[in-house]
Amino acid sequence: MIYLDWAATTPPDPAILKESLETAETYYANPSSLHQPGNRAGKKLEELRKSCADLLCCRSGQLTFTSGGTESNNLVLSALLKRREKGRIIISGLEHPSLWEPAAALKPFGWEVKALNPDKDGRIRPEKLARLLTDNTRMVIIMAVHNETGVIQPMEELIRTVREKENETGRTIHFHSDLVQTAGKTPFDLSAWDLDSASFSAHKIRGPRGIGLLYQKKPVAGIYTGGGQERGIRPGTENLAGIAGLTAALKKSAAPDLQAPSERMNRLIDRIRTIPGARILPESRSEHPEWYSPWILSCALPPLPGEVLARVMDEAGFAISTGSACSSNKKTRTRALESMGIDHKTAFSSIRISQGPLTTDEELDQFAKALKEQAAIVGRAVR
Repeated sequence: MIYLDWAATTPPDPAILKESLETAETYYANPSSLHQPGNRAGKKLEELRKSCADLLCCRSGQLTFTSGGTESNNLVLSALLKRREKGRIIISGLEHPSLWEPAAALKPFGWEVKALNPDKDGRIRPEKLARLLTDNTRMVIIMAVHNETGVIQPMEELIRTVREKENETGRTIHFHSDLVQTAGKTPFDLSAWDLDSASFSAHKIRGPRGIGLLYQKKPVAGIYTGGGQERGIRPGTENLAGIAGLTAALKKSAAPDLQAPSERMNRLIDRIRTIPGARILPESRSEHPEWYSPWILSCALPPLPGEVLARVMDEAGFAISTGSACSSNKKTRTRALESMGIDHKTAFSSIRISQGPLTTDEELDQFAKALKEQAAIVGRAVR
């Protein structure tokens, strides 16, 4: 089986798993315990936190360990439940369900949720964001790298647009970004981005599952209570083994090589374009390849359903997906693509191919050849 679903989760790195196991065996005590083993575990916890902070270019006190990107995202939005003063939340139409659904759940509590759709190239224009910013805007949510199409947002411009509105109104606007597909895959520096919060996940960069990070410029407590760990933001005994794995994963992916995956992806795109009826999503990707992550590609072969293509490709020996693994039904599966102006029929036909550092040219060549063959077979059956 050739694995091409790295955006969903990645094959764990044996060296990273070893680091996690050794930490679990050596620092087995509860970091909150007062005895010597507990003190050693507590010291190790803070050493790992400091390492993560150094890698992400922020301060240790700004990082909270969580169970992953989904919990980190939910923690940010759940904090709004404590606010008496309601207002507008601007959220991009591209967001992962772990942000889109919690934002929608805030509507009955008096929050106005406004969707911000990108242009056809998947990019959000700062001027479009500016038009939606009102005096009562309290939060803006925009993911830096889209998990389905790989589109990279102009984050510095978008953040600057929000800060200019803040200066104009004198009212704080919280800017949150899902960086799950950014860390370890595209260059970024938290110190250069004036974000209020950001989410990260280890299993997207060959680390263990069940561990992630929440960055907060100024820590804001959510609705969790009990225990007081992680400054009360995320109480519960810390997953020290997972944290060690997360730290190791961030270290190993700190300087990703983009040339090799870019060359592989460009070659794959060229081969897919030779398949009758195939469409690269968005179709403008070839005009500005620097606007897209080389790790993720979305394409469609309408009218063939994406789910059918994913199944037949699985039988042919290739693991791909139809988009986010967290989209639970057909309607949510096409939401992000349709927000870019892609028609429902094409969005419903879409598949996602995502590579990793272990992917080879030969594997992608085999995939393109098999996709062309299977699309022809399924196409005849559909007709």
